[in-house]
Amino acid sequence: SRSLAPSMEPTVLAANTLDFDRIPDGFKAQPVVAVILPSVHYIAMMEDQEKRSFNYHLLQHPSYSLAQPFRFDADAFVQQCIEYCREKRVDSVMAFDCFPTLLASIVNQELSLPGPSFQSVFLCLSKYYMRRELTPEVPVTVTTGEQPTSSPVVLKAGDTQFYVGTRLVPRAEQWQGVWDEMSGNLLLEGVERRQQFYLKWATKFGWAQEYGWKVASDVKMVHIEPLFPNVAEYQMEVVVLPDGTPKIADTGNIEHGPQGQATVFRTPATVTLTPVLREFLKGVVDKLVAKGYKGAAMDIEFLRLAGDKERYQLVEVNSRYSYMGNYIHFGHCARAKQSAAAITAQRSEQGKEVRNLVNRTRLSLAAPPLTLPCKDDIGKSKICAMIFTDIKGNLSDFFDTNAVNAMIEEQFIDAWIPKPVFLKGEVTDTDLVQYAGYAKVGCFNVTMFDADLPALNAKLAQV
Repeated sequence: SRSLAPSMEPTVLAANTLDFDRIPDGFKAQPVVAVILPSVHYIAMMEDQEKRSFNYHLLQHPSYSLAQPFRFDADAFVQQCIEYCREKRVDSVMAFDCFPTLLASIVNQELSLPGPSFQSVFLCLSKYYMRRELTPEVPVTVTTGEQPTSSPVVLKAGDTQFYVGTRLVPRAEQWQGVWDEMSGNLLLEGVERRQQFYLKWATKFGWAQEYGWKVASDVKMVHIEPLFPNVAEYQMEVVVLPDGTPKIADTGNIEHGPQGQATVFRTPATVTLTPVLREFLKGVVDKLVAKGYKGAAMDIEFLRLAGDKERYQLVEVNSRYSYMGNYIHFGHCARAKQSAAAITAQRSEQGKEVRNLVNRTRLSLAAPPLTLPCKDDIGKSKICAMIFTDIKGNLSDFFDTNAVNAMIEEQFIDAWIPKPVFLKGEVTDTDLVQYAGYAKVGCFNVTMFDADLPALNAKLAQV
């Protein structure tokens, strides 16, 4: 494999058990599953799995970064993956994050393996073409840095997840600083190569002409769109079975700060599945299924619009499981810290299992998941709260790291997940631009008892 793809770094996690309750029907031995661009933290969780009924081939690359997706030579890597997977005769190809899931869809389609089509996953990842296909009524403007004619607006770049390629611009005078930051960092290198990559594979699979693509520059990568007045934002995780049947798997509330920053995520959500909301979600899912989305999970983020009438608007669609469970969530950062009680509770419930890993693997093999996430404890929810600052300089001058450690040791909070600002110990002008004048320091997780909201608010205030 090294001679086939010298830039790719495959690692094999061999099966250590044979459990036919997990392995899909039709397989007499442990299936071979390739995983595209897993992070080192996902790999650590998979290595810690106690019972593994699948042979995982982890296809890594040293130059890939979720924070800088355009600098990655996607086409060269995909070609290497195709050769490797063909040689190893893998049974399926999957991934954990949005852009790797798109690359997996190309490999699958090229090798006639199960999974969602390249076009359907592209429509999830591309912010511009998602709007064109799923919400054509929303006005979008392709931009190369021109001052918007109105505000507030949202600047969005494709091929990204989380807030990597999204910038809120509340006021007109903030535009130039936001554009300079994105164009001088995220968009500085590799955009034209990525446009060529999309033109090549869309042409090969027969849908480039649907969007009028004749040359690489026809592929739109960056746009602005309105910031919709709303009363709430929600997340809905939908698993699409291999036959195209959708199943709602999980939900969450997203709360916002003064400039629109996502400040708190709560799961499960407090949203009611009304007929209007069901119809809205069905419209999103049906359009993607019509383009070949199947055997995968999508995370639909949407707004309840302001006003008396019940109306919703799509924010984005992420083609990935939103969470693989608490065990994997706490492993997202090498310096994540977790209370002893939380670790004990997780391990007693999961036994070093990585929640949703088996589900995801089975979906990639054209089999339904074994379980769907649900609310295990009535009256109890999980809260992930995010800490922002608008202060520039050394973090130690105004942020008490010792207090965070003490709250973990005292089990006052369940876990602390630091962000890059915390890890480097400094807040710069660039950091403050990314969240409309604020920088994200980190997140902390707490358990919420639904019947005691004052207690939760008191805890948040104390933190």
